[in-house]
Amino acid sequence: MPRKRWVGMILFTAVMLAGCMATPEERVADGLANARDAFEQEPMNTNEQADDRGLYLPGGYTIEKPSDRNNVIITKGSDSFVLFINPNEKSDSKFFYDLQKANPEQQWLVDETFEQNGRFGFTTVRLIAEERYEIVESVGGVKMTTISKESNIADNMDWMMKTIRSIDPEE
Repeated sequence: MPRKRWVGMILFTAVMLAGCMATPEERVADGLANARDAFEQEPMNTNEQADDRGLYLPGGYTIEKPSDRNNVIITKGSDSFVLFINPNEKSDSKFFYDLQKANPEQQWLVDETFEQNGRFGFTTVRLIAEERYEIVESVGGVKMTTISKESNIADNMDWMMKTIRSIDPEE
């Protein structure tokens, strides 16, 4: 009898854990909510420098050298993030969004725009391989892109938007 209970308990635990796993759609939805919140909040205080431009980076992320005022490579482990800053574009610019939408054949799982206080931002996500997603986030003339594992989508969308918002492109 105790053996049957033990097997039953293991099966019950396995079913419960499987039910707790987030689907890709749920991870993307969580990431989008994170990005929207980060867009609407006050910018994070800068804690790093790329060339002579201040920006916010969470712990564990590194700015790779060489970087310059307009092109920054950020890494964490084997993950890379490309940050591009166009000082000619204002915070309400839709330039990067229009470039993103120029190819009508690209299918985006997420194509969300944000507007607040004269700022324009967007988040796009598309599946590029099994459990690998391209994430592009932008506010005005500042854009960041990466290829993300499915399990990291929500966290990446959150800190990427926080970093983008922390940058003053006119600095």
